[in-house]
Amino acid sequence: MADAVIQLTGPLVLGYQFNWGLYGVLATQLYTYHQAGFQDNRLIKSIVHGLFVLETLQLIMATHDSFHTLALGWGNDGDLLNVWLSWFDLPVLTGITSATIQCFYAWRLYILSKSLVLVITIAAIALVQGSAAMAEGIQIFISQNVPGTQDDTFKTTAVCVLTMLGGYILTRPQVWLGGTALCDIIICCAMFYFLSKSRTGFRATDSLLNKLIRITIETGMLTAIIAIIELTLFLTFKHNFYHVVPAFMLSKLYSNSFLVLLNSRKSTSKQSTTSDTFHSLPEFSASREANRTGAMKVDLAHRTSSDDIGMVSFSETENLNKQGNPPHDRALCDV
Repeated sequence: MADAVIQLTGPLVLGYQFNWGLYGVLATQLYTYHQAGFQDNRLIKSIVHGLFVLETLQLIMATHDSFHTLALGWGNDGDLLNVWLSWFDLPVLTGITSATIQCFYAWRLYILSKSLVLVITIAAIALVQGSAAMAEGIQIFISQNVPGTQDDTFKTTAVCVLTMLGGYILTRPQVWLGGTALCDIIICCAMFYFLSKSRTGFRATDSLLNKLIRITIETGMLTAIIAIIELTLFLTFKHNFYHVVPAFMLSKLYSNSFLVLLNSRKSTSKQSTTSDTFHSLPEFSASREANRTGAMKVDLAHRTSSDDIGMVSFSETENLNKQGNPPHDRALCDV
């Protein structure tokens, strides 16, 4: 009996601690975002603040559950097994957060690739996995069966399976966590491919793109790995809360990853400014400017000098207005 209680309370304690810790990191990221003074459009600002509101709501609801489970209900098996608000704060809010961020990345990939097929694929997977997460939450609310959650909701949370029978493809939409991981992996691979193709041969620009590639892979693969771990624990260990630890982390990892990518523009802008100062010799500037007006536009094909590259735009006009000099291998970060 003692071991069974530990298998339920131990993961809850760890999950709540990670939840609070990652919320603190998110608050710091939001403060950094405001201090940087990015001139983002209303859509991006709405996503940033909307995600923070959702994460705050999730934290309040999780804290409510933890107090009732581990304080008011201490020693009461009924309170330990009560669903409380976890049906909403874990699957539903996580599904909304992850789907929103993945759709945003799909939009950025459209700017990069102009590929409707890729963007529609990513957006479709994101929306389906978000819907499956909401279905999971509703199923938990209806069943109110915490120990048997894995058995009751298996059909809405397992990996997507394609079965070939008689020439027909039968799909079983078991896609919340599997779809989340799949979508993240597709986004990482696509961003890596298109950002790599955008290399221009200029050191500062390529350095900036390399940093974006690194951040995209690190953050995208982290959320994919956590989703896979949660899925594995959910399907492997039944009648306990092992899967709750990564479940409490997943939503805030998405929000933190999103703000890390936005805030990375601050350091890359400083890096570009340093590069501009270093490359200031007249003869060097002339050759670089010739390359920029010729080879660079050829390399970027359908893009102009003010078009976005993922989370970056090459804005020569802004640089000229601020410094009064022509840009020298300058890549200003702007969304």
